[in-house]
Amino acid sequence: MFIKSFRVMFSASRLLFRSPRVLLMLLLIWAGLLTAVYLFASTREATISQLLLTLVVVIVAPALFFVLQALSVTYADSPIIRTRQIALDCLKLIVVSLPVIALTLLAVHALNKLQSHVTLATTLRYLLIAVVAPMLVIQLWIAVTNGGLRSLAKRLHRVLAQTFAPQSMFVYACGFAIFAVAPWVLLQIGISSQRPWLELSVLIVRMILSAILILLGWVTTVGAISILNRQTADA
Repeated sequence: MFIKSFRVMFSASRLLFRSPRVLLMLLLIWAGLLTAVYLFASTREATISQLLLTLVVVIVAPALFFVLQALSVTYADSPIIRTRQIALDCLKLIVVSLPVIALTLLAVHALNKLQSHVTLATTLRYLLIAVVAPMLVIQLWIAVTNGGLRSLAKRLHRVLAQTFAPQSMFVYACGFAIFAVAPWVLLQIGISSQRPWLELSVLIVRMILSAILILLGWVTTVGAISILNRQTADA
């Protein structure tokens, strides 16, 4: 199981770096998404122009997010970027993501009311947000991209089974170490210096490396799970 999981992770990474056009597109989309998030967080709603900018960011940021996910799901199958197909895949991803987001929010709200078991509620909340919901939505993205919405309704039980299959969970755990743990550790490393410009330069480099790790780790994780599902279906 472990050898096969490492193989699909390696295959996903190799396919990504063998497709420079897809990799460049992912980097540009990721940079645009981070910029949109920054503008949304830093823009104050005081003038009409700022309100319009906030409205544009609210529309652009989710669109870039789902384009990024659509490319993450499909790059392992085809390095060719088809604009119309990516747009259709984005709509499918939005449709299957909304119920998961709604159920996750309801579950988190319910866990917040468990005042008598704070530690248990906190643990379950983190597991739900960081593990269960992402793994489920990845499987839904892959299923709806490959088979469509009608096919997903018939294969929903299989999708749920694949979500928590041991190999899928191990691949996600490996990816989580790359796109979540490694960037967090990198940002925690501090270098004290009497030169402010040096500290600022090191901070900028750490932030850039963390952003790249998040992108590459997430994309290869989604791609690896997609490859794993395809190999399981072929078998």
